[in-house]
Amino acid sequence: MVQEWISSFPKFDGRWGIKLGLERMEYLLEQLGNPHEKLRFIHVAGTNGKGSTCAYLASIYQQAGYRVGRYTSPYIMHFFDRMSINGSDVTEELLNRFAEQLKPYIEQLAGTEIGEPTEFEVITLLAVLFFADQQVDLVIWETGLGGRLDATNVVTPLASVVTNVGLDHLLHLGSTIEIIAREKAGIIKQNVPVVTGAEEPALSVIMEKAGELHAPARILGRDFNFERIGNSLSGQVFHFFSSNIQLCDLEISMLGEHQCANASLAVQTVLTLSAQETLPVPIDALRKGVQLTRWPGRLEIVSHDPLVLLDGAHNPHGAAALAKALQELLKDQKLVLVIGILQDKLVPGVLDPILPFASRIIITAPDSPRAAKLEDVQAFLHNRTTVALQSVSGVATAVEHALSIVQPQEAVLVTGSLYTISEARQYTFRKG
Repeated sequence: MVQEWISSFPKFDGRWGIKLGLERMEYLLEQLGNPHEKLRFIHVAGTNGKGSTCAYLASIYQQAGYRVGRYTSPYIMHFFDRMSINGSDVTEELLNRFAEQLKPYIEQLAGTEIGEPTEFEVITLLAVLFFADQQVDLVIWETGLGGRLDATNVVTPLASVVTNVGLDHLLHLGSTIEIIAREKAGIIKQNVPVVTGAEEPALSVIMEKAGELHAPARILGRDFNFERIGNSLSGQVFHFFSSNIQLCDLEISMLGEHQCANASLAVQTVLTLSAQETLPVPIDALRKGVQLTRWPGRLEIVSHDPLVLLDGAHNPHGAAALAKALQELLKDQKLVLVIGILQDKLVPGVLDPILPFASRIIITAPDSPRAAKLEDVQAFLHNRTTVALQSVSGVATAVEHALSIVQPQEAVLVTGSLYTISEARQYTFRKG
């Protein structure tokens, strides 16, 4: 019931004339009694790595004994996994209750200049009501799109995190790194510490904003860093070090050097707030937290025989990180590549980095109105690779076909979109 109600609101995908802004969120929160002001947040933005960084943060604080809410998007297995407390997803029953609380105030907006909220704004409001009702100690709060005008940017957090900045959502955020960085930096608040893994030219934009707001900045590569000392399909080991602390032999199960960076961002954020005595975390809880972190669809192994990997890379920055990880982990092993991509992501930088690893490619499409048509992807790939191309309708059918043709010396990689990964993951879990 609640999902049908939520889906009745406009989706912001650049086609419906919806105006980005915080006016609707601020008005509705005020009508609700500003429940967000009773909560503590860590706000996370960035082009890639937001979800993983949120997962590390939530796991660390949970291990330290805090009651931790986590809000991320999109969902992977089902709608309710986008908001959880200590790993337990919100229930439909609870969301129905909060929807009934919210509905009268939304109805008051009908026909006004402010206009009705978007689907994401409604979900974000429900998340605030959920976390406030459950009296969590902390909310790990991921932006949906950008930062400055994102629906989540109605909070003043304990810390802001900007993971990195790459070219993505160009239609909504701008066509250059600098413009996009300005949008991401919009989550930085007065005197609130900011932790970032951004590089130039985005870093200068972020630092300028931090300076304007007197927000103390911690930069990966300048104020803290990591050294990876172990790497395999079983996980990774790295040293973390900053000017005043060194943590040796931190273990993570997630794959790819970029996950060491994401974990380091989380560790630095925790150490920053711990030093302020805002949210103290023992070192053993920090170690256990990063070790136990799991995040679906990010170079996730869902089968070992044959080896099947899922990765939601859907922009050039993410695709480059995926290609680097594949080179390290698979060496010369080739892939049966299952690709399902959205139409607006059908650009060279998203697919080109991973094409050299493919021995054959199965083209499919996720169940989304934004999905690229099979024939469009086929035409796009035709001049970009010499390997065999095959189109298969339906992600589950495509994965099933990949499993039927994969050779002993090959692995299967499903990629292109988090929507594709969601369907592939549901299929593999049903299959067992």
